[in-house]
Amino acid sequence: MSDSPVHFTMRELQRIFFAPHFWALIIGASALLGLTGPFGTYDSLPLAGRFAYWTAILVTTYFVCSATVFLLVQTIWPNRTRLAWHYGVAGALSGLPIAVLVSAINAVVFGIGPGQGIAFLPLLVYCVAIGGLVSVLIAILTAQYERAADAGTSVKRHPRILERLPPGQRGALSHMSMQDHYVDVRTAKGGGLVLMRFADAIAEAEETPGLQIHRSHWVALNAVDKSVRRDGKLFLRLADGTELPVSRSFQPSVREAGLLQ
Repeated sequence: MSDSPVHFTMRELQRIFFAPHFWALIIGASALLGLTGPFGTYDSLPLAGRFAYWTAILVTTYFVCSATVFLLVQTIWPNRTRLAWHYGVAGALSGLPIAVLVSAINAVVFGIGPGQGIAFLPLLVYCVAIGGLVSVLIAILTAQYERAADAGTSVKRHPRILERLPPGQRGALSHMSMQDHYVDVRTAKGGGLVLMRFADAIAEAEETPGLQIHRSHWVALNAVDKSVRRDGKLFLRLADGTELPVSRSFQPSVREAGLLQ
């Protein structure tokens, strides 16, 4: 069972919502648009009204665009490394719900009825173009961010399992643990829960040297600090202080890997 498109989308939207830099950008952009008053808003609304209007437009359209892009990308290209044009296509398709949303907001704020204000077709063209362009730019900037982060780690290429984590949580893979139907993927930068089978998560660890030490635990070899015995049970202590149990059936492979002291 892989990370479903809906679950992935909800997790990514939640991450965006609680990201301080997102709200800093929204406030900055809303202030700029509120002061300049483009598209006739300068004459139609007072300063506070312009700020509120553009804040509502930016927040709602961004989340609608993001939700559409995440759903489409995860549904159409679920098991592939996504390219910038994938996000561009999904972003362009998000133009339709965005155009409908903007039309609805304009109708409420300005009392615009049919045949008034900007026609829907030109608005749709603008939204498709902007949605596609912004999505491509975000995909390119995210890829550049990840490459820059990779340059400072010992892992030259992220294993596929890390693509399921938010960009800011992708770092050197440390360990993975099963929690109900989720896999808790831990990295040098944090990590998060991924809805998938444990065996599939281990397979997606790819070239990262590591081994399974328990039916619910996998560790990267370079993350292990030492082995610890307590009350007759064997544990591996990791560099971050985490201790993971080693079951009897996996002790031979742990010994062969040279992790026992």
